[in-house]
Amino acid sequence: MRAYLGIDGGGTHTRSLLISETGNILGRAVVGPSNVQQISSQALRSTLQQLLNLTFINLPDEIESIASCFGLAGAASAHNKEDIHATLGSLIPVPSEPPKLTSDAHIALVGALGDCPGLMLAAGTGSICLGRDANGIIHQTGGLGAVFDDLGSGFWIGRKAVQMSFQESDGRRPSGPWQSNVLRLLSCNTIEQLQCKLKTGDINNSHVAALAPMVMQLSLEGVSVAADILNNAVRELVAVISTTYGKVKLRTAHLVLVGGLLEQSELLRDQLSAALKIEEPEIQIQKSLMCPIAGAVVLACQESNNNVPNELEQALIALGTDSSVITR
Repeated sequence: MRAYLGIDGGGTHTRSLLISETGNILGRAVVGPSNVQQISSQALRSTLQQLLNLTFINLPDEIESIASCFGLAGAASAHNKEDIHATLGSLIPVPSEPPKLTSDAHIALVGALGDCPGLMLAAGTGSICLGRDANGIIHQTGGLGAVFDDLGSGFWIGRKAVQMSFQESDGRRPSGPWQSNVLRLLSCNTIEQLQCKLKTGDINNSHVAALAPMVMQLSLEGVSVAADILNNAVRELVAVISTTYGKVKLRTAHLVLVGGLLEQSELLRDQLSAALKIEEPEIQIQKSLMCPIAGAVVLACQESNNNVPNELEQALIALGTDSSVITR
């Protein structure tokens, strides 16, 4: 029996799905981050080894071979792709075909749209917009890294919260909700401890991104600065969508929203939808066909034999559109 392995690795979580050609789920797991540009090669190997150990723990004896696709954040522009690819191949414990390495955004696009033209905005720890034109060519806007890009992302919003807390601490802003909330959520007792942990990396991008829900809650409570942060985030996300829409040259385009930030915040989704109706009325938001990790399985299958069995396709669709459902 053949099986297919899909990996969805982002800045916060890495998920796996091992599924047979007939659509039976054989293994699944979730571990920590695997952005190849934010963790060391050794840490990446350790994370993926842990993930696959959990995934293959009850592997049936009748599995003869496995085709795999690893969609890892940062992989599209990684300088050491060959080394990463070699690492991936050494981790699978049964006979397997050479794994496919691509970005987490690519697998999300395949999961969102299948092979159809359209747009996909992914906003979680980072942010990126991909579009597929009528010729099947994929276009990218944004997604160039949390520090200098990924505007409107969870990290971008969380960083604004950290900045507000610093400004409260030294008097640049009047006393408010920022310092106390940021310190509490990042498990710090003082601003000095927060500063130290940020410098040493004890607080990483995913920790900062986890502040975004707090900003949204403050916005709902009427804190004007929080509302301004969210409004600016929406403007940045609309900008990457509009730019990608121009690249794909479609008269009308379907847009799928994916990623933890958008999946978990009705407030942000509603604001983004309202802004798009004004700025880009020819773009229509639609539901994702499959979750991103299902897109990885599809790519693994296509890489192997260019054909996704009907039973497998139906099983992937039945998983739903939220990646987190397969870890419950």
